[in-house]
Amino acid sequence: MQKSTLLKVISILFIIFGALSVISALGAFADNAAFGALGIISSILSILTAALELSAGILGIQKKDNLALCKKLAIGLIVLVIVNGVLNSMVVNGIAAVAGLDSSIGLAAGVTTGLISMIFGLLFPVLYLIGAVISKSSNQNTPQ
Repeated sequence: MQKSTLLKVISILFIIFGALSVISALGAFADNAAFGALGIISSILSILTAALELSAGILGIQKKDNLALCKKLAIGLIVLVIVNGVLNSMVVNGIAAVAGLDSSIGLAAGVTTGLISMIFGLLFPVLYLIGAVISKSSNQNTPQ
């Protein structure tokens, strides 16, 4: 069972950034709770996403044949990043409304923030998924 270099590199990055994200998300929990239910839900999703990143990183560098699980984790991370991006948009829009800004400014700021966080947040999970698919296809083509 040979895993692709892309999967291994992204797995190592997931371990590093996942560990840092767990610490950061736990530290920001109290601050986000000040924004009410959306802030708490966003914090819980951030902690869950960070834990899944850490798990995906560990599974990606293991020697075991766990590519199906790696693909499921990548898809789960992609879904969580999208949901978290939408929630972040709503939180930023709510903050702008509380600050007394025009609703169009709050909406523009929320959408921009959500899109930027989704684009950067999707980068590693998509590359991880591609690495898992490459690994699976290269293992199927290898004679045994």
